[in-house]
Amino acid sequence: MTAWRTPDILAAEDFLTSAVAEADRAMRSAQQSIRGKEPSTEDIRRVMQFARSSDASPAMRQLADRIARGAGLSWRQVLTGEAGHDPLVRQALEADRATLDELIKGETAPPPPPRRPARRDEDEPTQFTEDAW
Repeated sequence: MTAWRTPDILAAEDFLTSAVAEADRAMRSAQQSIRGKEPSTEDIRRVMQFARSSDASPAMRQLADRIARGAGLSWRQVLTGEAGHDPLVRQALEADRATLDELIKGETAPPPPPRRPARRDEDEPTQFTEDAW
């Protein structure tokens, strides 16, 4: 039944499996470093300045150019991980991870709003004023 799976195909399957596992590990690592932090306006400003500097990697400078051209991508999306599917974003974040960790102080994400219990029939007012009718 596995006669069609030549050694080349088996090697390709192994390579693909390891590449997917590495991508999953990288995404989990990125999410853990960002979790609970929302980049502040000041963080974004610092990252933008760094991305345009000569200290940034070529991938980071290329990403800054792409964002500046309005390619449907924002620094907030990059820093929160929403744009993690983009290969250039992944490459830029990987190349400058240590510097970005220093630049992004973050602000704690606001807590979710409290949930209100569903209204029940017993919640109706028991007293009515003349205006209520």
